[in-house]
Amino acid sequence: MKALNEYPLYRLLIPMILGIITASIIYETYVSVVVLIILFLLFSLWVFRHPALRQYSLRFVNGIFITILFFLFGYQLLWVKTDLHSSQHYSKIDSVSHLLISVNSPFTEKEKTYKTVGKVLAVYQNGSETAIVASGKLLLYFSKQDFPTLEYGDELLITNKLQPIMGYGNPNEFDYAAYLKQQNIYHQMYLRPTDWIKTVHNSANEIMRLSYHLRDILLNILIDFNFSKDEFAVASAILLGYDDYLDQDLRQLYSGSGAMHILCVSGLHVGIIFLIFNTLLLFIKKYKYGNIIHAILMIFIIWVYALVTGLSPSVFRSATMFSFITLGGILNRRTSTYNSLAASAFVLLISNPYLLFHIGFQLSYMAVLSILFIQPYLSKLVDSKWLFLRKSRDLIAVSIAAQLGTFPLAIYYFHQFPNYFILTNLLVIPLSFIILIGGFANIFVYLIGSGSSYIGIVLTKGLYGSLWFLNHALAVINKLPLAVSSDLYFSQIDTFLVYLIILFTVLALMYKSRRFVIYTLLSFIVLFSYNAYFRFQSSQQQQLVIYNVPKHTLIELNYKNESFIFADSSLVADTSAINRFTDNYHLKRRIKHQHIQCISALNGHSNNVFSSINNFLLMAGKKLFLIDQRRLLPENIDNHSIDYVLLRDNPKISIYEIASLIKFDTLIIDASNKYWHSKKWKQQCDSLKIGYWDVKENGAFIITIK
Repeated sequence: MKALNEYPLYRLLIPMILGIITASIIYETYVSVVVLIILFLLFSLWVFRHPALRQYSLRFVNGIFITILFFLFGYQLLWVKTDLHSSQHYSKIDSVSHLLISVNSPFTEKEKTYKTVGKVLAVYQNGSETAIVASGKLLLYFSKQDFPTLEYGDELLITNKLQPIMGYGNPNEFDYAAYLKQQNIYHQMYLRPTDWIKTVHNSANEIMRLSYHLRDILLNILIDFNFSKDEFAVASAILLGYDDYLDQDLRQLYSGSGAMHILCVSGLHVGIIFLIFNTLLLFIKKYKYGNIIHAILMIFIIWVYALVTGLSPSVFRSATMFSFITLGGILNRRTSTYNSLAASAFVLLISNPYLLFHIGFQLSYMAVLSILFIQPYLSKLVDSKWLFLRKSRDLIAVSIAAQLGTFPLAIYYFHQFPNYFILTNLLVIPLSFIILIGGFANIFVYLIGSGSSYIGIVLTKGLYGSLWFLNHALAVINKLPLAVSSDLYFSQIDTFLVYLIILFTVLALMYKSRRFVIYTLLSFIVLFSYNAYFRFQSSQQQQLVIYNVPKHTLIELNYKNESFIFADSSLVADTSAINRFTDNYHLKRRIKHQHIQCISALNGHSNNVFSSINNFLLMAGKKLFLIDQRRLLPENIDNHSIDYVLLRDNPKISIYEIASLIKFDTLIIDASNKYWHSKKWKQQCDSLKIGYWDVKENGAFIITIK
């Protein structure tokens, strides 16, 4: 309670966050504004209650009212900020023939297309020339061969070719549809030149237009430096937050060494800019009203930097965070930093409650909270009279504190941990400092026309050398033995319990309290008990999974820590393609051994998990019969013995013919079949009242056999 009294904004922020999370789970349930008004009136009556009721023992009622109000406020906030709930959303309007859309972001280059986000302004219904005001966002894809000359803000009239965004529905895979849903994007369009026309209007936000324009100017300056491919890609990412030039190998290099955080402009970069100008402008504080003037200048510089880096969500979040910390610093109170951090989160979540589910938001705030909370105590453990050693100590303390705050989330999302993170940060943070100073000094010299001068040449070579050294040093770290612990898995419960263990351990060390030691031990016991139960449960289960792999067949049987995979020949020839669909599921089930074989060679196998004969797959008393183009149908079989029939690779057969020979419970249509075949089979199943599962439409077919 004392901590909450010192940091009052957390008493409002925490219930609001819980309300947002609850609203994301109970997605369709609406809380009436009337309920909020009634609660607010009741709270107001309580505040102005009769003196006889103002007993100290009743003070908890205030807290209950405030907690409920802000919980419901967070709940309602997510509902209001969900575009799909608006009556003007384009999906709520029938018979739409055309959509008027504004290009809402710069184009991103993909393998075969260019992608952007479109903001719906209006729609036209069939046979009508009157525009209906509408809202919503879409993903737009343009072919590289027919890529148009378009800019941010351009308005397009587009033929309705809406396609719902759907994930594959495979177990434990990254849910791309859910990710876009958190950005209020539900549909996409693949556009040819005949599908759209450009209007004469441009509806760009002028601040965003200026931001993109400034970033493009600075990006062209970097191009003129003629750096090599990797050095230019890293320079554009570190200085301007533009990561389109980063290839997969470069991303993996930085990710594996624990330096991925420097490739997107975020808290580290804004913090470095803050530190540089805070030092340069420190003299202002000596004058009257110096603290206020200094704070205003710092906030201005932070937002100018955010502007020239494209105002991406990560830099916008970081700029907001540091702006509130700067304002809190005027109060010269230790608690103001924590409250300022809470205030920045409060403002950002009111602006967009879906930020709560963004990985960057979670990592940024956990890193900053951990640094504020843990770093001062770590730094006190070692003292030295040498400035260099003290600075190194503080840098290591910051690195350890940030890692303690973020590693559970990193394992939960990315399933790996960089073991040499201290070494990486000792290298990366000073080099980031040098690259940011050298990079913007270089750009400034270039802008004033002195790029070819001696100073300009020295700055350019120095910047290139720093970038080259950074890339090669990280490559060396990445090649060290045991550089990365991979294939790690935390569930949501694991992540929560690990955070509790970290919190109680730190509190036990700080306050030398037996109570927190007991809490730590209890958290460990719960964590180990939960994992032991899950492992026991998994060891007793045998599962059949038929994956949704476009144009392919992929079947898996797993039992205990073994997996038996049957796939078509093209997938077997490319095991990396199989692993892309199965890796996360295997991590969750702790599967260590994987056996892959071609599905055409399925017959004549037998072990303690399954047996196969004549296109039958038998496991734990269940029978799966496979039908492909060969149309090999069983003869003289017990009508009641088949549980599942799987159609794969477009067999020319009808369900009526199958049903005349086999009696079965469920028909499974995998992703190797063409759409019109699947549609015909499903219609026939409906007429025969046979249950079916279309893997393309419903996601992977998963059953627990025992």
